[in-house]
Amino acid sequence: MTAPRQIPIRFPEDELSFDSLAITDSNRAVISAVRRCQHWPYHVFCLVGPALSGLTTIAKAWAAEQAGIYITGGDYELLSNDQIAEITEGNIAIDRPDMIEEMSKLLFGISASKRHNARLLLTTTQAPSLWTHQSKDLESRLKSAPIAQLPAPDEPLLRARLQRACNRAYLSLPETVEDYLVTRLGLDYSRIEETVEALASLAVDRPVTIPLVREVLGQENETANLFDGD
Repeated sequence: MTAPRQIPIRFPEDELSFDSLAITDSNRAVISAVRRCQHWPYHVFCLVGPALSGLTTIAKAWAAEQAGIYITGGDYELLSNDQIAEITEGNIAIDRPDMIEEMSKLLFGISASKRHNARLLLTTTQAPSLWTHQSKDLESRLKSAPIAQLPAPDEPLLRARLQRACNRAYLSLPETVEDYLVTRLGLDYSRIEETVEALASLAVDRPVTIPLVREVLGQENETANLFDGD
């Protein structure tokens, strides 16, 4: 019997929260440290992780849990000092602060948060030591902030992220196919999303089978080899 075709449909996701985040032994301690902001040794906390590791989800979930504000680095830079002073009266999560070019605004926000006894969470793919446009004063403040690193996924986290990506794409994976993928994707968040996107597009006309997965993974390897040759 021919397996039914799958139609890739995307619906809006529910509001992001810690309940929607995949948590396993690999990231449990880091997530716990982020959430227990009353125990931070400094009012600023920096969370670093690979691309697509869940940084945005964590920032939005933390802001919601702490009755705070979520803002991207790009949007934060557009604020005036008066606006920054206003939003830092409460807790704030800045996603990708390394994208801020006028770093004096981040320094102002850190100082304002401290005056208001508020907490400031920074989520980024680059450690603060790698950010550009830093003043000595900002560098000193950031050195005072604890830094936590989101690790590469262990197998349970990889499986949970794979299942979530498939749910978003309304793609159903047979158990044998999921097992096959988990052992071959490697500890790379970006490959999860790329592979599910490719499978979802092909599943319109073909059943999701191990041969189809082999084909998709083979195409990904060919693409990677092309870039390696540049």
